[in-house]
Amino acid sequence: MKKLTGHLEEKNGRYYAAVNHYSSDGKRHVKWYNLDVEAKKGNKRKAESNLTALLEKLNAANTFLMESMKPAERECYRLANLPAEEYLSEWIEDHKRNVSVRTYQGYRQYLYGRIIPFFQSQKLILKDISGDHLNRLYRELFEDGLKGATIQRIHSILHLAFKAAVKRGILPFNPCERAERPKAQPFIASYYNAEEIKKLLEVAAGDELHLVILLTAYYGLRRSEVIGLKWSAIDFSEKKISIRHKVIEEFGEPVGYDVMKTKSSYRTLPLLPQIEEELKKQLAFRERMKKAFRKGYCYDYDDYVCTNAIGQLYTPDYVTNHFGVLLNQNGLRHIRFHELRHSCASLLLAKKVPMKMIQDWLGHSDIQTTSNIYSHLDAQSKLESADVIAAALEN
Repeated sequence: MKKLTGHLEEKNGRYYAAVNHYSSDGKRHVKWYNLDVEAKKGNKRKAESNLTALLEKLNAANTFLMESMKPAERECYRLANLPAEEYLSEWIEDHKRNVSVRTYQGYRQYLYGRIIPFFQSQKLILKDISGDHLNRLYRELFEDGLKGATIQRIHSILHLAFKAAVKRGILPFNPCERAERPKAQPFIASYYNAEEIKKLLEVAAGDELHLVILLTAYYGLRRSEVIGLKWSAIDFSEKKISIRHKVIEEFGEPVGYDVMKTKSSYRTLPLLPQIEEELKKQLAFRERMKKAFRKGYCYDYDDYVCTNAIGQLYTPDYVTNHFGVLLNQNGLRHIRFHELRHSCASLLLAKKVPMKMIQDWLGHSDIQTTSNIYSHLDAQSKLESADVIAAALEN
């Protein structure tokens, strides 16, 4: 540990000691101490004497503290006294092994985009962070125009980071629990009705993403699920499709995983006749392309259903961007690709399919998730309720 140094400063008519503290990597941050001496003529020598005494006391305390600590305690002390932004930088690299690459990339964007610049401006060490500091961060983000849902994600990332510090004995409590959790407006998804979906499928018939759009519209698949669908998961004899593999984007490349979002995401659905017909067309198309391109054909993704003309797997971002272009080119109302999943649910609700069956079809982990997202679409049940109450109260 570096020896602490400092100098005198005048502030509000009094002398202060500006003491240089150092993080483990040698970075300096200044902490102010009131020397209890009025800044007037004849008092400077006394202030200098108090500064010298303070530095001796702080250095002696640090030396004694470090010598009496066990290695694990020394590490906790080091981290607790790090500038907050340095702790967060260390934490995200340690936490990387616990999350997917995509989640790690997302966390880093939030940390280095908005969180770390705030803590740098505040010049806070980790152990000094309070709920008030976090409330100030959230207020600044809100004033900058960020939505409540985005600020909630930032709150969740900080909660994870500080929870790790509490678990390791670095902090006595999680400052996020002493801050006001940001509020978000409920998200109301857009969706297509039956006529709009029919029009979409009609204009997409000659598009390279026709099969991707068709599967998503009929089965309400997540983007990662439709791109991750494999031929080995399709049973033509038993007329079944199994959802058990996903593809996400990592550093611009598609990467497949057998680990799904939740246990309920693993599901088996009936192979609809319309889908079976299109899948068989895709198989025949692939064979023609293999013969046409020969060695130029990509065989790396041969077990995947949704590949392009030369066998390459689509990336999730490409699907999203191309879908937007397709809608614009054909004058269709703009929705996000994920909202095809919502459109599928809305059609099921319109046909009075029970919420529990929709949950199973979509692969939600619990009925509450399905209800929260789609209850606003259940207009028919509200009409039936209105008829019942009106009949009950009629004279």
